[in-house]
Amino acid sequence: MSERKRTTFQERIEIVEFVQARDNDYQAAIQKYGISYQQIYTWVRKYNHQGLDGLQDLRGRRKE
Repeated sequence: MSERKRTTFQERIEIVEFVQARDNDYQAAIQKYGISYQQIYTWVRKYNHQGLDGLQDLRGRRKE
């Protein structure tokens, strides 16, 4: 995958739920959504450790 696809928070939730509902079938998610394995794996791992908060895109936001 040479081109990055931007996803919304809701799309990331949908993709993670898709993978988990199919017993971690990353290949099916790659084909359906056109997202790299590494990106999907990262989202699933963050979701498993942090819940929905792990799927938020907080880049460029100041911590207060």
